[in-house]
Amino acid sequence: MKTIKAGETIYAKTNAELLNTLLGKHYKVWMKSYILLRVGEMLWMPRLDGVVRAGWRNTMQNGKIIEEYVGGRPYPDNIDLGLEVRRRAVFEKSDWGGYFVFRGVFELEQGSTLLRRVLSLVSDEITL
Repeated sequence: MKTIKAGETIYAKTNAELLNTLLGKHYKVWMKSYILLRVGEMLWMPRLDGVVRAGWRNTMQNGKIIEEYVGGRPYPDNIDLGLEVRRRAVFEKSDWGGYFVFRGVFELEQGSTLLRRVLSLVSDEITL
């Protein structure tokens, strides 16, 4: 088991490579931006640059992550998952590729909806 602190960079070119490094998996490909760790917890690999992808815009401001559905596909596959999974270990994917930065463990705030989720930082480290 290894403890990772916020701001730590993990060099990996793909989501699969990151999961293999962190979790000891043997994926060749992993196309999703998340993997469930336990009931109610996921490891999430978003870009937090505000660019709309598959109808979602993700940004990070003042220690909070805002995940908003702003349009696109009529009903995204992961819209329900967002409220079931309350805690997320966030590894921000670099825009240039080749690495991820651990941002911390975030928890869904009260008042979040299926279309707009606000997550607050609850821990600046995780042990995997």
